[in-house]
Amino acid sequence: MSKFLCTHFGFTDYRGKLQTSSCVKALRELEEKGHFTLPAPSTKPTSWQPRRLGQQIPIPQNVPKRVDAIQNLELVVVESANDSMMRIFNELICSEHPLGNRRLVGRQLRYLIRSEHGWLGAIAFSSAALFLEDRDNWIGWSHELKRSYLDNVINMSRFLIRNSVDCKNLASCVLGKCVKKVPGDFEKYYGYRPWLMESFVDRQNYTGTCYKASNWQLIGQSKGRGRNDRYNKSPESVKDIYVYPLCDFRKRMGLPVDNIVPPKPLSLDSCLTNESWANQEFAGTQFGDQRLTSRLIKVAEQKSLHPGSSYLQAANGNRYDIKGFYNFIDSPRDSINMKNIMEPHRQRTIQRIAAHETVLVIQDTSDFNYSKLKKCTGLGMIGTNQTGTKSLGLKLHSSFVVNEEGLPLGVLKTKCYAPKGRNKEKRSEQLPIEEKESYRWLQGYRDCVEVSRMIPDTQIVQVMDREADIFELYEDVWRQKNKVPVVIRASYNRCLAGSDNKLFEELEQSNNSSEIKMPIPPQRQKRNKRGEITRPGLPARMANLTVSYKKISIKAPSSMTNKGKDPLELWAVYAREETPPKGAERIKWMLLTTMTVTKREMAVKCIEWYRRRWRIEEWHRVIKTGCGAEKHKHKTAERLKRAIAIDLVIAWRAMLLTLFGRLDPKAPADVFFDISECNVLCALEKKMFDSC
Repeated sequence: MSKFLCTHFGFTDYRGKLQTSSCVKALRELEEKGHFTLPAPSTKPTSWQPRRLGQQIPIPQNVPKRVDAIQNLELVVVESANDSMMRIFNELICSEHPLGNRRLVGRQLRYLIRSEHGWLGAIAFSSAALFLEDRDNWIGWSHELKRSYLDNVINMSRFLIRNSVDCKNLASCVLGKCVKKVPGDFEKYYGYRPWLMESFVDRQNYTGTCYKASNWQLIGQSKGRGRNDRYNKSPESVKDIYVYPLCDFRKRMGLPVDNIVPPKPLSLDSCLTNESWANQEFAGTQFGDQRLTSRLIKVAEQKSLHPGSSYLQAANGNRYDIKGFYNFIDSPRDSINMKNIMEPHRQRTIQRIAAHETVLVIQDTSDFNYSKLKKCTGLGMIGTNQTGTKSLGLKLHSSFVVNEEGLPLGVLKTKCYAPKGRNKEKRSEQLPIEEKESYRWLQGYRDCVEVSRMIPDTQIVQVMDREADIFELYEDVWRQKNKVPVVIRASYNRCLAGSDNKLFEELEQSNNSSEIKMPIPPQRQKRNKRGEITRPGLPARMANLTVSYKKISIKAPSSMTNKGKDPLELWAVYAREETPPKGAERIKWMLLTTMTVTKREMAVKCIEWYRRRWRIEEWHRVIKTGCGAEKHKHKTAERLKRAIAIDLVIAWRAMLLTLFGRLDPKAPADVFFDISECNVLCALEKKMFDSC
């Protein structure tokens, strides 16, 4: 009957074969609904079990630490007819993959990752997820288009790198091989080439680093429902959704090529009042329990009213609130982490970015010293003092967003980590950028590029200090087609192509110079460990700067990883102070930018943007002194990160309120305070006036 129906109605696949299995399934479903009665099945259904090897797969031997040293790395197609290969594949997946022996669905491709060192892992592709809200919104297809083109999406449903294999960049290398090999293999077996790959990453256990390094796009999260979850029981964990376009699929579907729905703009006014700001910045966290989100919001509200105090004081001694706070901070749940705590605030930040024509994203790193926490685990060495004693703590690398006036819009990205010791086996210049601590600057930049795709009407400019003067970063900017321009203060007097001069000499000898006046913020006093003043404190001043600008071409460094690369074209803007006041540090900024600087006005704008970099320094000071982030006394680094995450958002808002008041001192009180607080202030003012 199924063959007759398939032949009569033309139910065939891309290769022209009858789709009898799907037809039988549809007939049985119609029978269950009472439309007709079919003959009983000729055979009784049995429980499916995969063909397994029955013994452990040998552990790979002498696997190098770096992927480029692996001998004969390749992806081997596993065909159903090849019994021995199928058994090896099933044994690896069933014994070493978290999903075990779950069955693949739909059109399938299986691969083994082979090398001379042994079997390194396995990969499997199957039919795409039927319902995936964030993916469907990202593609932008209608229900009818989805029915027509869903088969052109394939799902990487299994990806295994064996636990015994410790090799840098192996996973991302394998993903790159998949992108090249899978479309052709899929066409060979099923008669057509797929247009889009999708995959899921369990965010509780993995970060998706290999996908990001292979240029897969993170487009959202699943709802925690399995493929057959018809009753909304959500038996699965929430997973990140990554996709990789294999062609211009939207054009083939007849959709707009850039189908990105920009976020709804959000004004700064919405986060000023005390009533709703915490709910706005923290609601929607993915903890797996709404009660934990409610606790986070309450903690933030209470802490914001007493930012520099302990939570005991912030909670006014309420033992239930105090217990709830420590249950939250000390929770064994992996889902309570800095990324998840900050995610709602990140989304609100993106909305605030969308309300501006131009914003500056400032990257910087700050140290958090916890040397006094002798029993705290998970800390790293952040430096040494003058006696050589090691200081233990955490480093925080952040992307802090401000508008052109310098008002902070929020925190876009954070990475809090315990520094590891240097690799003594290799010198820094011998390591690829992905293995260096400085890779965080590229990660922050790439994150900005992803955000810029969401809000194409806003110009995002990245501003960074001297530590970001990295050749690979400039390479990445041009690789991304300068989607997000950068302004970076130069740290190195680089060699230039087409000139005998180096960078600083070339700009100092430039005839294209002019004089400008630039406001400089107060210079803070510095003392050494003995309390001696090493730099005096000075008030804000107006500096007279000489400004030069010129198009340059910087040569690649001679390090092992960069040697032989082509020069990169940049614009240099050199601002220096010829006669600084006594005791003041001389202004001497060599800025490298991917912006086109052909006029004095653009050079001045680059200097203005760089001057806004101080905002992130002020924010760091508010976190440490205003919120007391270095006073936390938790027992593990992970617990410290949770507490710091809350401080980051509170410090951002405190800084916003302060700067908002300075920029507009005549703003009405109800902008900052609710009606009850305004009434208290009015009563207090009247009482003070009467007493006078």
